[in-house]
Amino acid sequence: MAEPGIASAARVRQEAKGRELLADTGALWSALPVEWPREAEGGSAAALPGWGWRVRRSLAALLVRPRRSFQYVHEPVDHGAALRLLLTVRLPLWAPLLVALAVLGPPAPAGQGIPLLEPSLIEALALWLLLMAPVGVPLLYAGLGIATHVALTLTGGAPRSIAATMRAVGYALAPALLGVALLDLPLYVGALSLEVYLGGLGALTLLTFVVAGNALTGTHQLPPIRGFVVALVPAAMFAATQVLRAVLALGALPGYTPPPGLPYLVP
Repeated sequence: MAEPGIASAARVRQEAKGRELLADTGALWSALPVEWPREAEGGSAAALPGWGWRVRRSLAALLVRPRRSFQYVHEPVDHGAALRLLLTVRLPLWAPLLVALAVLGPPAPAGQGIPLLEPSLIEALALWLLLMAPVGVPLLYAGLGIATHVALTLTGGAPRSIAATMRAVGYALAPALLGVALLDLPLYVGALSLEVYLGGLGALTLLTFVVAGNALTGTHQLPPIRGFVVALVPAAMFAATQVLRAVLALGALPGYTPPPGLPYLVP
């Protein structure tokens, strides 16, 4: 095992190498460090920063310079790098949430429940969607990418491949998925009201819209107005999927109270 001082010095050298590569304006390196090759040119993986540094720098690039981060797209697209980033920001807080629910148990659905759905069924669906998070992330990545590429085609054609569109939308989701992971813990343990959750989700949806608009504009070299119009598709789909999860987790519809005497309502 390396001594702490030696390990620290190696980490400083790796991060300096990473900053040098980020400043490289050539086409060899992606602006998103999570896409960098696992080994340096000399064949040594230790010469490049670790995964944690790459994730932090990639998130910063997506937030600070989203359009410039997508000006260069290497094809064939490395979907694995995008999925590793999405799972890295989504799952570390997901595992403690499962532990908390195993210890505390799921909260009872609020209010009178969703009309026409039995409360135990609502609870089962909510927990199933939570347990499916490792599978749901790739499905969200693929579904939003395909729908966005269709929207590009219908609004004048897509200059680049569907893989490039999936990459753009996938990376645009990363900051918002980190926010979803942060919101999920209070949501599923019953410490967050639906109204507060919807406010936070609104901010995350706006963030997805802004980053996705820039990502599509940079990837396909589109006029900004078209890139942001098409970005409405992944932003709306992201919001819809998360609202569904929240409604099932809390067992309530925003602004709706079932009227008394509803013939098929299971109280």
